[in-house]
Amino acid sequence: MGDILLNVILPLYLLILSGFFVGKLKPELKTDTISFVVLYLFAPALIFSSFRKVNVSLEDFSCISFTALGVFVGVFLLSLLVEIFVLKEKNEAFEISSTVMNAGYLGIPLIYLMFGDEGIPFAVTYMVVMAVLHFTLGIVVLQRENLKEGLLSVLKIPLIYAVVFAFFTKGISIPEGIEKILKLTGDTTLPLMLVSIGISLSRIKPSEIELSILGTVVRFTGGTLTAFLFASILNCPPLLKKILVVQSSLPSAILNYVLCERFNRSPEIAASIIFVSTLLFPVYLLILKIFI
Repeated sequence: MGDILLNVILPLYLLILSGFFVGKLKPELKTDTISFVVLYLFAPALIFSSFRKVNVSLEDFSCISFTALGVFVGVFLLSLLVEIFVLKEKNEAFEISSTVMNAGYLGIPLIYLMFGDEGIPFAVTYMVVMAVLHFTLGIVVLQRENLKEGLLSVLKIPLIYAVVFAFFTKGISIPEGIEKILKLTGDTTLPLMLVSIGISLSRIKPSEIELSILGTVVRFTGGTLTAFLFASILNCPPLLKKILVVQSSLPSAILNYVLCERFNRSPEIAASIIFVSTLLFPVYLLILKIFI
């Protein structure tokens, strides 16, 4: 647990904190430009460079894909129920931030620390599948008032094409210099977005904290229960089942903030849920380790 806090959680907080201070020093600073560059350049490079190197069996890929879809739909429906019976209003930022987890930046190092090298291919595959759902179904969620516009927005997101291109170039060597620049570009995604989140958090109103805690509860419990349910129904292998439960229970995805800002859907709410869920995750992880 100490390694996870020191090597995974602490670096995230330090970058968010640096962004927070930047936001306080420069209140006029806008983050939409950073979000645009991440969405259209850095995130696709990250997905492409990661997915090209991963190989899993068709059976395992099916388990991962159907569980990820079940988690996405199940937690989204849970968020809608919370809106109906608790919030009494619709909030797309709450929905997407409760639904999609940080399967990449936090999930991959966490799975490595918990399960070793054997878990990495599963973790990366889950990240890619969830990213596809995030940037297709997730965009439709944010734009469902205008479904046609939402579908057109999906087609404009290069991350989807990066996944397809990575799949068809598996096993095909590309120049080493290109590989390096793609990895370098992808690795830039995390610090850029964490600093942007910190800037956004510097402008959060106290009234939003209650909503952030509620979103965190939906994210954790909904992810854990739906992943366990679908992984059990699909009869996934024991190690894969544990990995799916852990990754589905992670804090809110950093890229939720990007999408909410891109489509003007309360990015400050997304940033707050990301921060609170990441802050509380070490406590939930102790419970999760008992559960699995």
